[in-house]
Amino acid sequence: MRIRKEWTAWDEAIESKELPGAMGVYELADEDQKTLYIGKASGKSPFGLRGELFRHFSTSDRLASENWDHPQMGEGLPSVRGNARFYRFEVNHNYYSRWIEILTRYNEDHETLPPGNLEDPEQPPRLGRYHWKSEDAERGL
Repeated sequence: MRIRKEWTAWDEAIESKELPGAMGVYELADEDQKTLYIGKASGKSPFGLRGELFRHFSTSDRLASENWDHPQMGEGLPSVRGNARFYRFEVNHNYYSRWIEILTRYNEDHETLPPGNLEDPEQPPRLGRYHWKSEDAERGL
């Protein structure tokens, strides 16, 4: 099952504390709300979902005034950096299994992973199959 929250447009003026500092999963999408990347904020992610979203959308200069930074800031994936416009997330302490579930569903519906996940050096383990397309896939989502 996909993340069911509505897409939210990234606003560079967002206060960092408006995003949760918890573990979970997230999706990034382009201006047409097509998924570019499915990621996870693990226990090793600085500042949880907040840090991961700022890593993809923002810059170190933007965060300097808030006295924090992500060690991977600026190491964006080519298909995501400059193309991502929307995000959605789900706080989930079972983030790893949820990440695999979302990737498996996407892979089953689209017969490939999102472009950013294909470029990501951290590849998921071999994904299973559901052997059926979701209703979202049938509607072209």
